[in-house]
Amino acid sequence: MKNFQSNQLSPKEIYKILSATVIPRPIAWITTKSREGNVNVAPFSFFNIVSSEPAIISIAFQDMKDTALNILETGEAVVHLVNLENVEEMNRTAAKLSKNVSEALEFEIELEKSQMIDTPSIKNSKIRFETKLYKHHEVGEKSHLFLLEIVNFCLEDDLIDEESFHIAVDKMGAVARLEGNHYAKLGETFEIERPE
Repeated sequence: MKNFQSNQLSPKEIYKILSATVIPRPIAWITTKSREGNVNVAPFSFFNIVSSEPAIISIAFQDMKDTALNILETGEAVVHLVNLENVEEMNRTAAKLSKNVSEALEFEIELEKSQMIDTPSIKNSKIRFETKLYKHHEVGEKSHLFLLEIVNFCLEDDLIDEESFHIAVDKMGAVARLEGNHYAKLGETFEIERPE
């Protein structure tokens, strides 16, 4: 087995190892709004669940992106889960645009009003979480960890049984990030009974 001490690697080398080994990763496709009202749309895959009580998710940024700045300014964001129907649209929003250019306008992404926060949502989305900033932590010299509290869960009608709260995972069309330009969709699944 080859060993690499992190203090002897460049940040780029560490990123390459992490992003290619911690897979698959869900993709948070995030809308935020600046104080001036400009809507930013961008995808991030350093994203996961932190807690169900309260309902907290985490997003890590490798530097202070427009999305992160907007969350700090307004205290809110909408996190959309990427699926097979919107993955191409999501990929376009990964382009580097100047700060005053809205990805929603530039790439003609249809938005709609959110239910509980001011930041709009992406219409072409099966699952989205309306969130408010819970905590922000600086990590090292450049990275930032955001904990976002979900104040409203929005799921397409046929994805959830309202009595059992069972989610129809097979209807989600979930897409995950691998490394570089590679993505994955759900393939063969298997079940293992957990011990008591």
